Amino acid sequence: MRLTLILTVSMLTVTGAGAQWLEVIVPADSQPVMLCHNTQDDYVYCANWGGDNVTVIDGATNAVVTTITVGEEPHAIRYNPTNNKVFCFNERSRTVSIIDGASNTVVATESLRTRPWDAVYNPANDRFYVLGHNPNVVVVLNGATYVIETTLAFDEDPYGVCYDSTDDRVYVATRADSTVWAIDCATNTVAATIKVGPEPNKLCWNSQDDKVYTGTVDYNDSTVAVIDCASNTVVATLAVGRYPIAVCYDPAQNRVYSANYSDNSVSVIDGATNAVIATIPLSGAPHGVRAAPMNGYVYCARKSADSVTVIDGATGAVVASVGVGDAPTTLLFNPQDNRVYTTDEDGATVSIMRGTIGIEERVAVRGARRPPASIVSGILRLPGGETATLRDLTGRRVLALAPGNNDVRALAPGVYFVCGTGPEQPPIQKVIIRR
Repeated sequence: MRLTLILTVSMLTVTGAGAQWLEVIVPADSQPVMLCHNTQDDYVYCANWGGDNVTVIDGATNAVVTTITVGEEPHAIRYNPTNNKVFCFNERSRTVSIIDGASNTVVATESLRTRPWDAVYNPANDRFYVLGHNPNVVVVLNGATYVIETTLAFDEDPYGVCYDSTDDRVYVATRADSTVWAIDCATNTVAATIKVGPEPNKLCWNSQDDKVYTGTVDYNDSTVAVIDCASNTVVATLAVGRYPIAVCYDPAQNRVYSANYSDNSVSVIDGATNAVIATIPLSGAPHGVRAAPMNGYVYCARKSADSVTVIDGATGAVVASVGVGDAPTTLLFNPQDNRVYTTDEDGATVSIMRGTIGIEERVAVRGARRPPASIVSGILRLPGGETATLRDLTGRRVLALAPGNNDVRALAPGVYFVCGTGPEQPPIQKVIIRR
């Protein structure tokens, strides 16, 4: 693939290779549990289960801009990009608080008639699928009108959920009966019930191979079940470490990561072959796990170590261990500001980290948009008369770029930046080299 790169100076800054990962720890409230990102206004929202409120953080400046009172015990919190609303699901009060993303005020509160635990948004039909306990149901909530359209009854407590956009299905794990349910979003009916290992936990979806993964957390049978979404059958059951509490998918490498809470490890699963290809030992009770494909990293929150481990997605090597707040659990990646957030459950804080060190993208003006990356597979072309350098994520110079065609086939796939020729020149354009 040939690509002409236009060297237009953008609003990016550069950070030295020795810079630290942690930027700041900001106050939240009692027992922060979940996070979401408002992509239109660039705010990050933290649901504080013990504080009955939501902390709002400015994604550009890291400042706490307001605290919003919601219902009792807010747990799941999700963003609706269709109407720029944040939906906060309040467990004890059995309600959902709808927050306007522009004004950060509650504009509606609706009863759900169940204790909401988790939820997923389907952008194809603008509906939320809300997991509820007592009674055990999945509530289908209209994202525009806030009206409950239907309620699906379950025999056991729904626990984990994910959305499959290829087949327009929502998958729900129920722990007590060892089942994953496939909901057809066109009809809002159960299309299949899939038996997996004991006590299925959280779910994630592999968009490349159209598979769903769930950790099964029985102490004597800790596995990850792999479900083929085309047939809704289990195609592999993989032995991992004890108590795989969370899974995530990294589309950059087509790999799935399982955080094994009781085994102090992270298992790496190849998305194509359904094989465990690596086990990364990590002390401190790995809890949340999140991929940031634009940076090539995977982040794992280690709850009892008060730290986040940064893993190189290509090599599996541990890049850094970042000290954060007390008992980090849930992670969020904000690609707009290239930052990673973690809820510090016992510290009533949110820790904010850079998405990478070395060269770091950062918009200079709040609300500005970063120019898109250029994708290159072989030849990088610069306009005539201009010279530049190509640097990797650490800021290391890997290639001198001359006007015209530059052969980059010898470089490893990953993220690079075109920079000026001086040692402190800021990045001009991000380049992703693929094969």
